[in-house]
Amino acid sequence: MSPAPLRLVAAVALMVAAAVHAQTVDRVGPPSWWADAARQRVALLVEGSGLLDATVRVASGPVRILGIEAIAGGRALFVDVEVPAGASPGRCELAVGPARIPWEIVARPARRPEPFGPDDVVYLAMPDRFADGDPANNDPPGGDRLYDRGDTHAYHGGDFAGLRKRLPALADLGVTALWLTPIYRTSDAWADSNVDGKPRKMADFHGYAPVDFYAINPRFGTFDDYRALVDEAHALGLKVIQDQLLGFTGPKHPWRDRPPTDSWLHGPIDRPPQCTFKTEALADPHAREADRRGVTDGWYYGVLPDLNMRDPRVIRYAVQQSLWWTTLFGADGIRLDTFPMVDRTFWRAWHGRLQEVRPGMRAVGEAMVWDAPLLSFFQGGRAGWDGVDPGVASVFDFPMWGAATGVFKGKDPASFLAKGLANDHLYPRPDLLMTMLGNHDLPRLASVEGVTPARLRLAAAFLLTSRGIPQMTWGDEVGLRGGMDDRPDFPGGFPGDPRDAFAPDGRTPDEDRLFATYRALLHLRKAEPALRRGSQTTLAATDETFAFVREHEGSRVVVALNRDRKPATLTMPPELAGPARVLFGEGEWKPVPSGAVLKIPAESAAILGLGR
Repeated sequence: MSPAPLRLVAAVALMVAAAVHAQTVDRVGPPSWWADAARQRVALLVEGSGLLDATVRVASGPVRILGIEAIAGGRALFVDVEVPAGASPGRCELAVGPARIPWEIVARPARRPEPFGPDDVVYLAMPDRFADGDPANNDPPGGDRLYDRGDTHAYHGGDFAGLRKRLPALADLGVTALWLTPIYRTSDAWADSNVDGKPRKMADFHGYAPVDFYAINPRFGTFDDYRALVDEAHALGLKVIQDQLLGFTGPKHPWRDRPPTDSWLHGPIDRPPQCTFKTEALADPHAREADRRGVTDGWYYGVLPDLNMRDPRVIRYAVQQSLWWTTLFGADGIRLDTFPMVDRTFWRAWHGRLQEVRPGMRAVGEAMVWDAPLLSFFQGGRAGWDGVDPGVASVFDFPMWGAATGVFKGKDPASFLAKGLANDHLYPRPDLLMTMLGNHDLPRLASVEGVTPARLRLAAAFLLTSRGIPQMTWGDEVGLRGGMDDRPDFPGGFPGDPRDAFAPDGRTPDEDRLFATYRALLHLRKAEPALRRGSQTTLAATDETFAFVREHEGSRVVVALNRDRKPATLTMPPELAGPARVLFGEGEWKPVPSGAVLKIPAESAAILGLGR
């Protein structure tokens, strides 16, 4: 794709501002669309002032205007345009009164998405906290000075250039997909935060408070930089998952005080309703509709403007911006923030359109609920009590995260891992659940009281061998501490760091041993299809041990975890009789007439292969 349409996003306000009877155009979205074998219908949102009686025409280019809807008050126009079948890429201009709006037809990239699934391990990287490859963009001119590595709530300088530099290291580690937190443009000013009762200033480094859905955060780089990152990731065999926000926007987005229409946001905007977070009401056929609306129609902590995802105009806008990003920049998957807080009928429509334009593309929804019966309601693949199948095939397995955290910090018996997995019958596709030991919103396991270096290695063995799609968080491989309100930098990713944990000599002995564990397990997972696609059967579940076998096309792999501070001996059933080879760890396998006996050293994991 040529860089021209990408520059248009940032330049449009400067290029099209015109004043005749206070008529102005501030922004247009989407700023471009692709040509295809079939004609494309695109709905443009033109925002500004004095637009109620504005005339709209095509000043240049092959596009055709199909319809115009002016909004009372003159703050927005909806202009439906048609991109002819087989149109040549090139620039166009629309005239809105005396203003000229640059618009572009671009070539559609040929690459199709590679859907993520059980064959993958996803690596979450928050761009600002992973690696700084271009210090020149750390504090762009204009706005507040938001860069300060000494302040956990400020920008730290990570960017696309830093990510690109470290892609080979991630590929060598053995992960197969890269999930980035949102990359939309955010505010250049400090935000006042009091979400957890602690007043403070915070920059929107995390990306979850956009001010423009068709602009990129300049502190991370340009559109061209992002496209280069995606292309280089693909060249190394890494898929890319884009974090998209479709149900809300940032508190400093222009829509906060001046939405395009009166029904654009759930309101009233001067006294916004707060989200109740009572997600159980959504899954309860006997709940009051008002309780369900308290989840889907409320602003997050009363701060993040909540989009009305039942409004046809909002639906069209959200679907288009989702397709625009994934089609033009080549992401393979999508992560959906605050998934339950958006109406399920929207997800059904959105997913259906996604499959038309990007066949096979998968998304994973963030449904932060802690019990399996409730979580299973949100996974796509079957209709709920409401008759709606949201279609989104994957959700994060927060209940399993809770079980694993309790086990590996020593609070709960190891058998709780089996207890958690016993709920798999509730899900349409348990193999598509995304499992994790933490993320950017959760405590890092290394910081949890009771978790030792040995238990970190055990947790890694469980995550990377059990069913589902494992998800790591940046720095898990070296036991990076922090989490929740403390999103740490990856050591060595930033100029001036005293050590480089990307390199062996920059890691402590415990970090290096954990890194070696992750790398060995990740490569073993790639080599053994049973660890990715196999059925899973529990063999032992006691206070201190958990063992299971995974089977796939005649291959069987036994995984045994021993949390105890002394060696453990497990008796294997008759169907596992015969020799075994050690694939990982130091387990001792001895065939006996009744099956086999497996001895495991203290605080360790053993993985053994049986059959071919």
